[in-house]
Amino acid sequence: MPGNKKLTLKNIKNRDAAHPYSRKAKQLNRAIQRKEKLTTARAARHSSNPRVERWLWFRFALDENLPCASEEHVHELIRMYIDRTDDELEELEKKASKAMHRQKSPKIEVLKSLKHSEENEYESGMELPILTDADVVKILRAWDGDANSLARIKTTLYRKSQASSGDTAAKPDMDTTA
Repeated sequence: MPGNKKLTLKNIKNRDAAHPYSRKAKQLNRAIQRKEKLTTARAARHSSNPRVERWLWFRFALDENLPCASEEHVHELIRMYIDRTDDELEELEKKASKAMHRQKSPKIEVLKSLKHSEENEYESGMELPILTDADVVKILRAWDGDANSLARIKTTLYRKSQASSGDTAAKPDMDTTA
């Protein structure tokens, strides 16, 4: 008889009456481990989308009392998003400076490169939901974080050059996509 049959917890009868060293207990153990493995793989698949994570950060960072944000407020939120790992980076660098002869933690390099890439993306244009439009903000707040429904939310490119210029009426380099 092949041992490749995938048992689930509901398929195994009399789970409560199994002896700890019996075949049934081993089947239960395998089924539990498989279920845990599948749930962790599912969670990793869903959380590995950086676009979803970024949009969720902006969804919760935007004040609930405001119907939408101003351009200045959006650029302020982007700065907060880019600087979100500064505290952790400083803490890791303090620990690294205390340990003189040890190598720097790879996490320090990862955080520095992440910040650098986000700075570059902000220079060239960071794609975000249009937080200055009340309808888009309403859709964003109702969004459940599903990657498949990202297309419903209208986006635009926010650039660092837009934040420094005081002109909010017309922005020729603003690319709006649906």
